[in-house]
Amino acid sequence: MDIRIKVLSMSLASLFYLSANATNCLKYEPDVVALTGLLHRATFPGKPNFESVANGDEPETGFYLTLKQRICTQQDSGPDRQGHDSVNEVQLVLTPDQYDSLRPQIGKQVALRGQLFSSFTGHHHTDVLLRVTQ
Repeated sequence: MDIRIKVLSMSLASLFYLSANATNCLKYEPDVVALTGLLHRATFPGKPNFESVANGDEPETGFYLTLKQRICTQQDSGPDRQGHDSVNEVQLVLTPDQYDSLRPQIGKQVALRGQLFSSFTGHHHTDVLLRVTQ
């Protein structure tokens, strides 16, 4: 078989694999997804420089989910809809009541439902965030 045909065949096969794989990736809001993982709390530097709490930046403490299984997201239009591969942690967007109800679950495996979006500000500390709806 001619080398050009082999290269073309391999290229077409990889395109088919990528397109088939992308269909298995999760979609952003308004779709609702279910994620399972280890709930934990983390603190990151916030305003004004988003560099160091020790050097005076405000601490931003939030809840995060280290996923039981990595996910990928489908790219869509808009700044909050970037495609991501192999996501293993998401930042949770919660109401005050949701923080209160989840606080006793820190350090435990939890299953959450909500809508995904991609990070787009300095306050977003993971590539993908979950706006919890449960």
